[in-house]
Amino acid sequence: MTKLYSLLMILVLLISCKSDSFIDYENQQQGNQQTNFNFGNNTQRNFHGLVLSTDGTPVSGATVTIGTATAQTNAKGIFAIKDANVKENFAYVKVTKAGFVNGGRTMVPTSGSNRINIMMIPATNTATIASGAVATVSLPNGTKVKFDGSFKDASGAAYSGNVNVAMFHLKPSDQYLNELMPGSLLANNIDGNARIMETFGMLHVQLTGASGQNLQIATGHTAEMTVALDAAQMSTAPATIPLWSFNEFTGIWQEEGSATKVGNTYVGNVSHFSWWNCDAQFEQCILKVHIQNSAAQPLTNVKVQILRQNQTSTSATTDGNGNASGIIPAGENLTMKILDACNNVIMTSNIGPFTTNSTNTLPAITISQSLSNTVTITGTLKDCSGTNVTNGIAYLSYPSSSSNYFSSYSAQVTNGSFSFNVLSCATSQQLTFLGSDFTNLQTTGNINFTATAPTTNLGNLTVCTATTEFVTSQTDTQPINYFITPIYAGFNAQSPIGGGGFNVSSQNATGSFYLTSQGISGVGTYTSNFSLESSGGAINANGNNLTLQISNYGAVGQYIDFTINGTYTNTTGSHTLSVTGHVIRDN
Repeated sequence: MTKLYSLLMILVLLISCKSDSFIDYENQQQGNQQTNFNFGNNTQRNFHGLVLSTDGTPVSGATVTIGTATAQTNAKGIFAIKDANVKENFAYVKVTKAGFVNGGRTMVPTSGSNRINIMMIPATNTATIASGAVATVSLPNGTKVKFDGSFKDASGAAYSGNVNVAMFHLKPSDQYLNELMPGSLLANNIDGNARIMETFGMLHVQLTGASGQNLQIATGHTAEMTVALDAAQMSTAPATIPLWSFNEFTGIWQEEGSATKVGNTYVGNVSHFSWWNCDAQFEQCILKVHIQNSAAQPLTNVKVQILRQNQTSTSATTDGNGNASGIIPAGENLTMKILDACNNVIMTSNIGPFTTNSTNTLPAITISQSLSNTVTITGTLKDCSGTNVTNGIAYLSYPSSSSNYFSSYSAQVTNGSFSFNVLSCATSQQLTFLGSDFTNLQTTGNINFTATAPTTNLGNLTVCTATTEFVTSQTDTQPINYFITPIYAGFNAQSPIGGGGFNVSSQNATGSFYLTSQGISGVGTYTSNFSLESSGGAINANGNNLTLQISNYGAVGQYIDFTINGTYTNTTGSHTLSVTGHVIRDN
């Protein structure tokens, strides 16, 4: 049986004494569920990360929210947020973009720069059904949902018409479970007690109406949900298992009903949809680790695994200070494994059992040179004027990382400087470097180099990519808004307005530019089926007097040239718009 526990992505310590830290977290936003999670005091923490689609391509222009702080991913899918207001034992990271299922991660933030990997799921329509009639929507593996035909809109009014159903089943054996699932494996059971869970399968269902509006099951009605079991879990799957729904406001799973094992599936009734999880629950405790090299330098982005009963586990990574923390099962004999950059296990140790609700800090774990090469990589990022970059990310990846989307190192930049103390799996490690300046939205471009122990200094690196592509946008007589590298441009099969078509996305210091289309993928003149967002707000060509002219549509790596001209109307009146684009096609 596959048992999946996350060391880094799960968060909360339970203590036996009642204190102010035991709170109704932000009133739980929905459901008013009291929890005994020990969130700790208010604090500020730094975060950075990578957001990819399920096909491994970067998700640019996604909005990342941590508390009241927000940022957008750049063309490489990278984001950074400094000094976000969170709790000592709780940080909830939300990621949203049109055309994708909302992503998110909950974690115990460390005092270093917290690395987050999130994989977003395209909101692909599975089937269209009609209200007022019983209908079953199925996936090829036997996962399905039976609807009774009663639906409501966001205001609670009864909905009549076609219903689009987008379904995604997440298997416990998925190698990217930790990046795909929302929150973590932290949950609040029906009695208000924090639990760590073992998943037997998750299901996301999104319901939208004919006009794209969000729908839900009507009040007083339910749908029958059938979730397929992994073959490896069949023999040990309990006859009855709790059901848990994910609260997107709090980032915590909430126990809500149960499911019964029927053949090779779990079957249960639910009254609403977002994410549902079939999970066994366990008591837990907190574990903190620090990993360093033989010179006592902290090792960043080191992969750590926690295994229960010699079963596999998801991996976690240390922060820039070599620290990681999270919840693990209490009362269990556990195995901890540390892996190098090539996923070779270089150290194995037995830990535990630990007392329920305890906090446990292991002695510093030293990776000696005989176990794996450790390399220090340093450098300084300079902007176009030669000034140190103050808001940036240094990013390392492997040329062969296509088989592992998250095989990479990253670190936040402090007054231009960056430093990685990393594990290498070879004496000379081939790496690719990318530096990003989030203030000026520019990059170094990819820099290939060989890292050699003990130290590789990349020197001063200019984050000032030549303006080989651009988009300009002007509304009425307002100043022209310029967007330059990085820019994504090309064909996107998952266009948020339906079908697939030509898309462009970029951002600058003051805003973003997004052009999406349906069925547009070549030279021509178009007066409908495209929309854009720029300094003038969201604009849809349908119902307005706008013309998209694509004069050149080159192959991948070549240029696309386009203009958008005309007038549109919004709540502030009628406006003129002029857009010019000269961009490099990415796909």
